[in-house]
Amino acid sequence: MRNQKWWWMLGIIFFLLTGCQESDQAAQPTDGNDSELNADVVDMHGGISGLDKMENYFQKVEKQKKGDLRIVSYTIEGDPILTDLSYNGKQIEVKHDTTRDQYGSGGVDTFQCGKLKREENPTNLSYYLTGCEGVTGETWGVLETSYDVNRQDVFEVELRYGAKEGEKQTIELNDEDKQEVYKQLVLANYLNSKPTSDECPKGKQADNYLMKVKINGGNHTLNWNACGSHEISKPFTDIAEYIIYASKHPTKTSENVVYGYILEVKENQILIGEDLTAADLVSLEKVKGEDLANLNGTFLYVETEDAEEFSEGDKIFMKVDEVLKEGSPGRVKASDIKKISE
Repeated sequence: MRNQKWWWMLGIIFFLLTGCQESDQAAQPTDGNDSELNADVVDMHGGISGLDKMENYFQKVEKQKKGDLRIVSYTIEGDPILTDLSYNGKQIEVKHDTTRDQYGSGGVDTFQCGKLKREENPTNLSYYLTGCEGVTGETWGVLETSYDVNRQDVFEVELRYGAKEGEKQTIELNDEDKQEVYKQLVLANYLNSKPTSDECPKGKQADNYLMKVKINGGNHTLNWNACGSHEISKPFTDIAEYIIYASKHPTKTSENVVYGYILEVKENQILIGEDLTAADLVSLEKVKGEDLANLNGTFLYVETEDAEEFSEGDKIFMKVDEVLKEGSPGRVKASDIKKISE
């Protein structure tokens, strides 16, 4: 299907970013390796390799430079789904190939879209296409990764560093810094990428790093030095340096700020989906308020005297003044509600 169902996809991403992801219960690829498929970007159950290539392609399209990109996404069973993007300077042709998915429709869809967009929220990053011919809502999701640390039951990071491994350690981080560290680890594809240790140039002394990540029931250990290969190791060195800095200079906790899209507007009340993407919004168009409890995600009824200033589909951020009802959908009072422009 061209229009990816938001609640299905988000549920799968959330499930696989928990301890089940760590325990390798998801099936491995069944159709050879990614190089044989000529993959530029690989989405392995939310763990993305080649995210830099996705970003470079986005920047290239922004500058109206022609180019192609292949994204390979694996199903739970390990079957690859191929998405080819081809930009001719004006439009993007999409070829979506599910013929290798033994449980899918087994077809190839080809259609044209007008623009490639990028959306970054506090807990997710997505690339999507707009102006698509014959696609519901004219919007089609290309790639999305989620990094909401609050959806994990346990997330702990232990870091040892210094000229001698284990010389020092920093482990105390506040909630905001934990969220940033988790985000950077997910974007670095820490489950499938291994930073390396290289011999340092003569006369240069560099820190060694030992990072232990515990998420739910799984543990992951990374070990490298600051002279490691730039492309693979630099993101992890940056994360380690962030942890070191944040342990000494914690990020100031922001007042309870929430980002989201407006799904419904009534007198003195709006309904928002927290940290949705534009592609999610299209999938939720026909979902009624009472059905939201059955979906993964956080939905809030917001009491505000300024409701008439907003419309369905607006992206906003707001300060939550009071929680009236927990859960999803919950109910809050909010102020300082502002629209976010593209």
